[in-house]
Amino acid sequence: MQYFEKKIGNKTAKAVFYLHEPSPEIKPNRKYSTIVICPGGGYMWTSDREAEPIAMEFFAKGYDCCIVYYSTEGLAAYQKNDNLPQEPVSAFPTPLVELALSISILRENSSAWSIDPDSIYLLGFSAGGNLAGLLSVYWNEDWLKKLTKKKSSLYRPNAVILAYAVLDFTPYATTNNDDRVALAITGSKRATFEELNQVSPLNHVSKDTPPSFIWCTMQDPIVPVENSLAYATALRRKNIPFELHIYEKGKHGLALADWRTDSKKDHSQSNSQAASWINLADGWLKNL
Repeated sequence: MQYFEKKIGNKTAKAVFYLHEPSPEIKPNRKYSTIVICPGGGYMWTSDREAEPIAMEFFAKGYDCCIVYYSTEGLAAYQKNDNLPQEPVSAFPTPLVELALSISILRENSSAWSIDPDSIYLLGFSAGGNLAGLLSVYWNEDWLKKLTKKKSSLYRPNAVILAYAVLDFTPYATTNNDDRVALAITGSKRATFEELNQVSPLNHVSKDTPPSFIWCTMQDPIVPVENSLAYATALRRKNIPFELHIYEKGKHGLALADWRTDSKKDHSQSNSQAASWINLADGWLKNL
C-alpha cells in the first residue's frame, strides 16, 4: 500500500491517500475504483471516527481511498464563548474548493496511481455529507471552475454516498439565531435564509447531479430523516438514480455502526442493522 499526504489549498486542508500497489501476482494492469471520504464534525472539526476506520474498510474491499481533511478551526475554537472565530476557514466555499482540488489530484494522477478515472466516488458523513452533497450539485458551475482553476470534469464525482447528511440548512434560518454550525459553514452566527440556502444541496439538485446512495436512521436527533427523504424525492424528480436506506434505530454519527467506531459507554453508536450500510453501498457501486 502507498500511504502519503498532500496539502490542499492555502489554509489547513490536507488529503490523505491510501493506494493499492500493482502486483505481478494480482492482475498488474488493474485500475482501482476510489472512495473519497469527507468526515463530519459540524464544519468545526473533522471526526477521526469517520475517517481512517472508513478508509480501511473500503480499502479491504478493493478500493483506493482518499480522506479529505478540509479546513476547520478545530472543535476547541468553538468552545470559547467569548472568543469564537471571526472569519472561520471553514466558511463556504473554501471546503468545497478543497474537495474539488483533492479529486482533481486523483484524476490528474490516475495513470501513475493505477486509478480508474471513471470510478471516483464521494462519501460524506453528517457535515461531510453536506460537503459531498454540495459538490454533487455544484460541480458543473462556472464559478467553481474559476475558483479551482480546473476543468470541472476533473472533480466530477461519478457517484455519491450520503451518510446521515445535512442536506437542507434553511430551517435553521428561523429556529436558531445564534448557531455555531451556521458560523462554521457560512461565517455568520446569524446566517440569512439566502446564505443557508446556498449551502443546502437539496435546493440545487439538477440533471447533472450524480447517482446517490443515501442512508440515515429514524432516531437521529440531529439530522432529521426528512433530509434524506426530501433529497431522494428531488433526485427522483430529475430522474437521477439513487438508493435510499432508512434504519429505524441508531443515533447520529454511527460511522461504521459497530465497536470499531463506537465511542459511547452505552454502545449507542453500534447497531447491527445499520452496520450493513457499507456492504449495501459496495454492492450498489459495483452495479452502477
